[in-house]
Amino acid sequence: MSQSRISDLKILIVIILIFIVIISLFFVSFSSNESNDVNVDKSDVEGSLDLAKKWLVSNLKDKGCFNYIYDPSTDQYSSSNNMIRQLMASRVLAELSQENETLQDLHQKNLDFMFDYWYKEDGDIGYIYYSSKSKLGAMAMALRTLVYSPFFDEYWVEAEKLANCILYLQNEDGSFEPWYIEPGYSYDKDYLLTFYSGEAILSLVDMYLKTNNGSYLDAAVLSQNYYVDKYVVHLEDNYYPAYVPWHTQSLNKLYKITGDASYADAIFVLNDELLKIQDTKNNETLGRFYSSSHSEYGSPHSSSDGVYTEGVAYAYEIADLVDDKYHKEKYRNSIILGVHNLISLQYNESNTQGFSYPESLIGSIRYNVDDYRIRVDTTQHTIDAYMKILMVLDDI
Repeated sequence: MSQSRISDLKILIVIILIFIVIISLFFVSFSSNESNDVNVDKSDVEGSLDLAKKWLVSNLKDKGCFNYIYDPSTDQYSSSNNMIRQLMASRVLAELSQENETLQDLHQKNLDFMFDYWYKEDGDIGYIYYSSKSKLGAMAMALRTLVYSPFFDEYWVEAEKLANCILYLQNEDGSFEPWYIEPGYSYDKDYLLTFYSGEAILSLVDMYLKTNNGSYLDAAVLSQNYYVDKYVVHLEDNYYPAYVPWHTQSLNKLYKITGDASYADAIFVLNDELLKIQDTKNNETLGRFYSSSHSEYGSPHSSSDGVYTEGVAYAYEIADLVDDKYHKEKYRNSIILGVHNLISLQYNESNTQGFSYPESLIGSIRYNVDDYRIRVDTTQHTIDAYMKILMVLDDI
């Protein structure tokens, strides 16, 4: 083959490659623009929130605890349970009853059940006991329920004892132990603390804000600094997305109390990392937080979507406070996508997915696009997310 023909062939190959790149960029751009063309406004959030609140309130059982898991394909409620998720719903009901006095009887019924069946004392220590074990996260959520309750003054002794248990489980360096009463099986301490550590710090900060007792703030700062080092400074070694929203909430409140800029910086590091797993491309799952390449992060689940979206709203608030326009816009876009996803998973009068039991469904959030079950925290986390979003975003 002559040199001129070889040269012509090379030129043709280059032209073809350039054409392929241009076409690929066009389709990527088109797909991205189409997927991100999401219209969500304040009225959408308020409407979805109203439905979710009604569902949660209606699913407090007569005996005083919440329905835990419901499968609409069988019209059956699961006999399984989880104290932390129950108590997260209890905290929401406590907050709602602050706003709406007509809910206070239901809230009292829920408190009665909690203290009759789950709460125990060991001297000055109060703890939540269920299935032969006592979790740090359960004490944190029980304490937060009381802090948000309109009846706090009636339960301040129990609140103090629950806080004592959390402080008892705090080590000198600020780290936590995950159990007050350990289970009879092996467990991954570090994994449990990706959830429990932030929940515990948050409960101590909330207790400080309620009582103005500086010992709770000191303990919260000690633990927060330990976990900032572990989870933020050493992010590459210890990253796990579940700890991001809980520590974002505690960091948010501690920044507003102390003005320590390192807390704001930590929030941005954590949430920038989290947003890497939010779906911004696929129309069917747009706004979902899930990574198929990281099975260790867990399966796609609306409870995760709800709490992650809530955490991003707390991150947005700090970006607004420090006038960080880059992060404000980044987190605002994430919140809009997150809300879009949650609304798409909500049962409503025009969307019951063909199931015949709308009174058990309307307002709830299903597990994901392929799993129609509902769990109390799928809706509870969505309520928490919406309430925070409406507090910090006027222009959604």
